[in-house]
Amino acid sequence: MLRIPPEDIMWIRNTCGQEVVDELQRQGGEHDWSELRLNRPLWTVPGSSYTGAVLQTIHVAPPPRQLVLKVIPAGATGREASAHADALEAVPEFSKLHLVGQPYPPLVLPDGRTVMFQEVAGGSLRDVTPAGSLSREEQNQVVEAVVRGLLAEWNEAALTNAVPAQVTVSDFLRRELGDVWTGGGSLQAFGRGLGVFDPAPPWLYSDGMRLPNPYLLVKGGYPALADPTVPVLRGLGHGDLHLDNILVPSLEKVVRSRAYRLIDLCTFGKDADLGRDVATLLLSALLPHVNHPQELPFDQRHALLRFVVDPDASHRANIVSGAAALVAAVRDTAREVMRDWRDPWDLQFLLSLTAAALRFTTYTKITEAGRTFFARLAAHAGGEVLARTREDGAGAWPPALDPGRDSFSVPGFGHAGPSARARAAGFVSDQEPQRRRWQTETGVRDDRSVVGFGPDHTVVAVDSEGGVLRWTVSGDPLPGTGGRPPQQRLGHQSLVASLTHSVVVARPKELEIVHFPQRGGALRPPPVPLRNDDHFLVTSGGDVFATHDRKYLTVRAFEDGAPIEALPCPPSLAASAVSIDASVVAMARSREVHIHRRDRSPLTFGVANSIPHLRNKFVRKFAQMMTLDPGLQLAVSPSGSHVGCVTFEEVVVWSTDDGSEVYHRKLTDREADEALGAKWMRLVCTETGTLFWLRRGRLAIPTVDGGTQLRQSGTYADIALARDGTMLATLGTEGRLEVWDL
Repeated sequence: MLRIPPEDIMWIRNTCGQEVVDELQRQGGEHDWSELRLNRPLWTVPGSSYTGAVLQTIHVAPPPRQLVLKVIPAGATGREASAHADALEAVPEFSKLHLVGQPYPPLVLPDGRTVMFQEVAGGSLRDVTPAGSLSREEQNQVVEAVVRGLLAEWNEAALTNAVPAQVTVSDFLRRELGDVWTGGGSLQAFGRGLGVFDPAPPWLYSDGMRLPNPYLLVKGGYPALADPTVPVLRGLGHGDLHLDNILVPSLEKVVRSRAYRLIDLCTFGKDADLGRDVATLLLSALLPHVNHPQELPFDQRHALLRFVVDPDASHRANIVSGAAALVAAVRDTAREVMRDWRDPWDLQFLLSLTAAALRFTTYTKITEAGRTFFARLAAHAGGEVLARTREDGAGAWPPALDPGRDSFSVPGFGHAGPSARARAAGFVSDQEPQRRRWQTETGVRDDRSVVGFGPDHTVVAVDSEGGVLRWTVSGDPLPGTGGRPPQQRLGHQSLVASLTHSVVVARPKELEIVHFPQRGGALRPPPVPLRNDDHFLVTSGGDVFATHDRKYLTVRAFEDGAPIEALPCPPSLAASAVSIDASVVAMARSREVHIHRRDRSPLTFGVANSIPHLRNKFVRKFAQMMTLDPGLQLAVSPSGSHVGCVTFEEVVVWSTDDGSEVYHRKLTDREADEALGAKWMRLVCTETGTLFWLRRGRLAIPTVDGGTQLRQSGTYADIALARDGTMLATLGTEGRLEVWDL
């Protein structure tokens, strides 16, 4: 009789229902198992995947075996077991090396759900990592190996015997998009939100170019848009090959890129577009670079879009760090494998990119800015298809820059020239917290603790010894790491990354960077030395971070602390702050604020600043003779649209788009007095220009006349703003963590 420990029965029953417990008991009898246990500790993130499937690792015996138990909901995803079996049988040699076996047949429950038993990819939970959690260099190696394997190994026989199908662009796109297009699906809903359906212009004026409306390329039948016929190769396809569906083993901490395993094969097909997996893989790898709550600067956006569809060496200088190498790793590897069919392959790949980019606009876990970027990419890729298939003498390409009567300037698709920042949110003085989302007691009573938001609204607290606690967006705990001496420097000398699960801690003589991979544990690259006591961490940023030694402010990569760019500091630097991507950097002397704007002219503003008890003329004159310059606080909004400053005399907010002053008032005497001190001080600027001012542990909004003191219990050690501006986190000196909706 099969024995399952009571605590494991309870977990399975609570998570999956009694039916699964009953079927496991029956399955145990059929396979002569005497014991079944859940792997302890439970897998890193037990529970539901984005498809609603529940996964957990089990141990069965005899013989002793570690398996992945997967309970799949009824419906379309319920065919995963049969699709997985088809994939295993298609090319056994490839399956043995790069897929995950099903050692036992699936179970079908009365309610239509399916229970699968899968081998553990690579044989280990500890030594296997999703490709999405690898470093940039490791990802490049993996995607190159996967693309080569997909085309040269998995589809070797298919390509040897292939006869290209002749398909119109619209037929190809409709087949690829399937349910997200037909019946007014989610793709059409997003298109309506962009304003490209009613009215439906055949041409869009986007990124300085006149491009085809990609939604009408799908519909077809528009006289103004050609619908050419192209050759298309079909074969075996995974169907949803994003980075986290690729698991990669390590040996002695070194990633074995060629030993990858593909998982989640519910969308496997035997007659798939050969470009779909390659295009999906590329876009999923680009997602961290484009999934920003604000648009990329025009030059970066345009260069990245064009480099993907029509690469030019001149684009590289303006592309987000690492993105060019990643695009090349995917595209160039595929072109090498398809060298005997290169031009038709390039055309098919552009069509696959068009379809994949449109599909990505339907993924609700991608930010609106990211989805809009992919809509633009679909327009650029579709435009390149039309350019390469046009008849000789049909006119110059790209079409004229000026919009014609058949084209529209669609806000969601951008405008010509570097005007994207002009659409930054207008100034709002009092964007107060609206609702407490969740709270928890961290158990850390540390008045030097720092709080921040990581990817997917994860919340991270860092104590004074670099110990890290982490929570999901709903408040469930995630793995962290313990601290160690020596303590971090005074002030908020830790920072949480916004794109990767990472933190940086400033210790007395070095910066310690800690990464938290999905498989668990903590990875620490070599520390970044701090040369002297005047070398500080700038405690803002997120996609990148910055340090300064009072001579230069250096922007650094979160991956390993490598320098990206350096800016000279003004003399007698008193404060500094950077935007999420360091496209806007603010540095200040006691009475002068300098704002650096990437690819635009800098701004300089004077501010009034004197310590309250030194405002007596005689005392102030004496203090000036003693060169006593008061400090101040700076904050930059996530996208860099606003810069805020609080001195001992006034609060000011500027718009960085045109340098205008959007808010200015004198501080009250009480505010000025409370501004004295070094502990529990922080200034945060929202995307709309609202300032949150933590002074001596009390939180206020100074961008309201007279200042608004927010209600709170106890004192706060730190506050943080989510990169999309929708949440605020507060961390109390007694350990209470609260997360608020804005």
